[in-house]
Amino acid sequence: MRVSKGRRLVAGVLAGTVGLLVLLNGYLVQSSIDISPVVPQTDKADVPRQGDGQPATALDKKSAEQFQETVGRPLFNPGRRPVQRVDTAAKEPKVEPSELRLIGVMKSANRPPRALLRFANEPTGKWIAEGAEFNGWKLRKVNERSVIVQAGERSQELTLSTPRRAPDEPPAR
Repeated sequence: MRVSKGRRLVAGVLAGTVGLLVLLNGYLVQSSIDISPVVPQTDKADVPRQGDGQPATALDKKSAEQFQETVGRPLFNPGRRPVQRVDTAAKEPKVEPSELRLIGVMKSANRPPRALLRFANEPTGKWIAEGAEFNGWKLRKVNERSVIVQAGERSQELTLSTPRRAPDEPPAR
């Protein structure tokens, strides 16, 4: 079998390249590698000094007394309980009864009675189920044409308004 001169030349170049790579790898394996840390040069003006009295973070400006609750209730303590805060704003109704409008009432067999209430500052109403709370008021009772809402000791009855019709207009069906 005869091999052409071109193929012989390519095979020789490849063999020479492989030989050079083997020699380079041998040199790299035998040479030592400097793994010492490199300290960056710093300008003395850039380094904050500890003794100049300037706080390094925003928390450094606060006094230790402000962290007493955090220290007294460690985060990963199994006996840690949340702080019990009384929400006084929830007891006060956010909306006066004069701002509430009863738009509709719905009673179905498989769901609790609901009322469609609209607040004076809102363009659409919201369906509220009997017993549910909304804006500090609780929907106590849903009647056929009225509802009773309660907030604390205050109670208010809202009735459906009937649209006025002309005397000659027949009743709606």
